[in-house]
Amino acid sequence: MGNIKLAGRYAKSLMDLAAEKNAIEAVFTDAKLFNNIAADREFFVVMKSPVIKADKKIAIFNTLFAASMNELTMAFFRIVITKGREAFLRDIMIEFVAQYNERKGIMPVQFTSASPVDEKVINTVKSMLQTQLNLKDVEITNSVDEKLIGGFTLEFNNQLIDASILHDLNAIRSQFTSNEYNKQF
Repeated sequence: MGNIKLAGRYAKSLMDLAAEKNAIEAVFTDAKLFNNIAADREFFVVMKSPVIKADKKIAIFNTLFAASMNELTMAFFRIVITKGREAFLRDIMIEFVAQYNERKGIMPVQFTSASPVDEKVINTVKSMLQTQLNLKDVEITNSVDEKLIGGFTLEFNNQLIDASILHDLNAIRSQFTSNEYNKQF
């Protein structure tokens, strides 16, 4: 993230304005859509380019988003671009989604397993997290990483729960390499 404080301030301003206009859900939907598109490297390069003037960037935004996004979101984009902060728009929208999740009591969780798991496992993990952490809702993003060999990892709230075989093997390797008895030989 480029500038956390700047992104946080702009996101909070957008959140307050959206709350005032009763458009939080619409702006949240727009933020998720924008984050998906803004992940594209070419889009990011255009937004960061000092050669492309603000009016051209606004025209690009109007072409890409005006038909599918709320007018409040579009007005916010125009203000940010006019102020020369368009390079931080993705960071701002990521922070907006984080503030939305916090406001709604939603915990985003990254669940990574060594092999694909079915929906029943995901729902069990979700239910356990809701119960253990006393949360209203848990939003799980599932991915597969074969390097884990077996087991899973859970990432949430700047914490990592690593129940993978790779983690266990690394712990055993560490024990063997630091074993004082072996160093005597």
